[in-house]
Amino acid sequence: MTSPAPTPSESARQHSNSDVDGSQTSQHHTCGIQHNQASPGDHNHNGKNSRKVGKGVNVAFPTTATVGYTQAQMQSIIDALRALGLGT
Repeated sequence: MTSPAPTPSESARQHSNSDVDGSQTSQHHTCGIQHNQASPGDHNHNGKNSRKVGKGVNVAFPTTATVGYTQAQMQSIIDALRALGLGT
């Protein structure tokens, strides 16, 4: 047996106490770039309207290309790309 739908005023009362953005398991989320928010559909990972790709990933290699990359520097690049979900 199904229960009747709540009245508009009862629904509004229930939602006024809702756990918006309180945690990842909250029933409601606003759009934004904070941890417990949902990303908007037009986000592009530039750090302005969503989390920047690579933020928090420690990439220890030179900022300009040279022919003298070491094994450790190349491994750092590979590890950073894998941390971003790239590679097999």
